[in-house]
Amino acid sequence: MSYGLRAEAVLTDGDRDILDQEGHRLLMDLRGRGLEGAARAHGVSADSLRARLRAMEADLELRLVDGEELTPKALEMIEEMSLKRRLLDEQLAHLWRKPTLTCDGLLIRQGKVLLVRRGRDPHKGSYALPGGIVEYGERAEECVVREVLEETGIRTEVLGLLGVYSDPSRDPRGHFVSLLYLLVEMGGDMRPGDDAEDAGFFDPEDLPPMAFDHDRMVREGLRASAHCL
Repeated sequence: MSYGLRAEAVLTDGDRDILDQEGHRLLMDLRGRGLEGAARAHGVSADSLRARLRAMEADLELRLVDGEELTPKALEMIEEMSLKRRLLDEQLAHLWRKPTLTCDGLLIRQGKVLLVRRGRDPHKGSYALPGGIVEYGERAEECVVREVLEETGIRTEVLGLLGVYSDPSRDPRGHFVSLLYLLVEMGGDMRPGDDAEDAGFFDPEDLPPMAFDHDRMVREGLRASAHCL
């Protein structure tokens, strides 16, 4: 199943809703088709359509139709709704195209690096650096410490930033930008959690199958870590 999200546009006047998308479509049909044509398009009789228009007028406390012609106020509402719907559609189209900010942690113990085995797709079963998405209102440094604790049970602190990975093709889910931090171990017990099936320390010269570009992140992160220690 593929899920999506749809936003419903509503024209407002202050705190009051004055025109929803169905009402906008009705007024558009009246303008373009006339009363009889609009009634056919909506599958109702002309009398039923008139009754609906009277109900809308009573609710809004203004005239929408004069005879069979739309009033200047109704035409103004149509234009405002059309403009704002176009703007909303453009904003929504770009909303989902923004890069997602993530953080990953490089923790070294006796020359080995901490990795987790992913329990979810993409790359389910492959290994990765522990990390995740930065939550709204959260500092990136707080994110990586939280994610490592949730996924491995190990408490850490940040020593420094090792690199930024922003290739738009690095994650099949979309454009994910990752900040790679060098961490120092502060305590805790190894216990895989969250979406990690397993966790452990691995020899960087003999890494297991890795997800995304995390093999590169490990190699480059180890080289860069010398400047943070």
